[in-house]
Amino acid sequence: MRRLSILCVQLGFGTQYPDVSTLATTYNDGIYYVASFLKRELPEADIEICQMMWSESPADFPLERYDYVMISALATQFWSNLATLKVVRERKRSDGKIIIGGPHATFAPYEVLRYADYAIIGEGEIPALQLITVLESGGDLQDVENLCYIADDGSMVINKFARYKNLDNSIDPAFLQRAPRLHWATVSMSRGCPYDCSFCYAIRILGRRFRSKGIATIVNELDGIYRQTGCSRFYVTDLNFTTRAEFCSSVADALVDRSYRFIAMSRIEVADNIDLLLHLKEAGFGEYCLGVESENDAVLRAFNKRVNASLQTERLLRFAENDINIHSAIIFGLESQDIGAMEQTAAWCAEARIVHPTFVCLAEYPFQKLLYGSHQDIEDHRIIMEVPTYQHYSFVGIFPRHMRPSELQGAILRSYDIFFARAFEIETRPQRRMRLKSYARSVEQGRAGMERHIEFLKQIEKPYYTGAGTLKEEALKADFDAEHGALRQRLETQVRRNGDLKTLKL
Repeated sequence: MRRLSILCVQLGFGTQYPDVSTLATTYNDGIYYVASFLKRELPEADIEICQMMWSESPADFPLERYDYVMISALATQFWSNLATLKVVRERKRSDGKIIIGGPHATFAPYEVLRYADYAIIGEGEIPALQLITVLESGGDLQDVENLCYIADDGSMVINKFARYKNLDNSIDPAFLQRAPRLHWATVSMSRGCPYDCSFCYAIRILGRRFRSKGIATIVNELDGIYRQTGCSRFYVTDLNFTTRAEFCSSVADALVDRSYRFIAMSRIEVADNIDLLLHLKEAGFGEYCLGVESENDAVLRAFNKRVNASLQTERLLRFAENDINIHSAIIFGLESQDIGAMEQTAAWCAEARIVHPTFVCLAEYPFQKLLYGSHQDIEDHRIIMEVPTYQHYSFVGIFPRHMRPSELQGAILRSYDIFFARAFEIETRPQRRMRLKSYARSVEQGRAGMERHIEFLKQIEKPYYTGAGTLKEEALKADFDAEHGALRQRLETQVRRNGDLKTLKL
């Protein structure tokens, strides 16, 4: 194979929505794992990373020189950077290829293929290597797993979807050479989660089979990133880090003598294993992003959460008693959640001693049932599409049936005021009060963006609600069909051509 030149690009967030701390730390790790895997498998390749989250720009790189430009993006990053994608497409070499992966490519390949030659859905390391190998050798694209592309006849092809065993892949710290001073470094120690919460798009990317990395690989990766960047705090992006107690215990044993600090994602049931929690805390795991979502049993059932709501407060207080800080996304947007229910939930977050609740709007990608046979909580026509807030959880992205979108967004904003007022009444410990004050400042930075979004919602919602605030659903459906019906029809045709993609089950 010839010596290749590859640029990997991580798109950034739009400046008009400054609450990006709710969605990411100082970088998203997916593109780094893909780049590191390719560097290991193609050691002669020249691979660079452009990190827009550090204010780098693809336009400042020699785009005309690269054989491949690989781009990773969430939906909000995609829709905030159309101008950047256009620059990449216009300046790339005539025989250069653009490949887009990540969550947005996985769930909306038809959108990213407006700018890319290929989209990769699901995990990207092996498919990226397969695609480059096929393109360099003149092989058959049908042999590339998780690949989506536009065929010569104009139809969209989605190849066989595959899941992978333990890759034991780690980030090459050399790719972080240009990193600024990092607040957190992001790493993955495992993939997959055995649960099936309906709202979780990540589970559809990484699957339900829990796959951990080797302990030595984890330690070497953390040490390498620390040596390169000086950052000793790590955000663990695993879907459910505490899935297996024996794995967590081994991680804690290996890291207890280091001075690293971690935030990890977990489920609330881990509070029942206090010995494991304290062992992990000794090793630096003093914060968790918990899948709490709601204190209401009916809401949890609607999300297929499989959690006993009556035990949640007791478990959360157990974390607080042991000085373990809890972050959680609290989801609004169900028909049963009126203003009063949202306000009650906001106060409960304070009483349950959650230190960092993020109040978010239930959202979904359109056409998932059509393309993949996947569950959708929100029907296609009620999703606000093709704007930077599309799948941006801190902003309303749906048309509720019994509440205007602007009302829902305003209630989300007020939920923070309710939470902080009650939390400062309850919390007496200085360190936890300091954390609350820091988070309050972060939320305040995003207030102007949320208020601008409320004005945007007021404009688009005008034709679709009665004076009482009930959705004129038929009018919304008719306008959705007029704007997106041709796309849906094209996707339906392509699904039939590709065979029964409903067995894909991302």
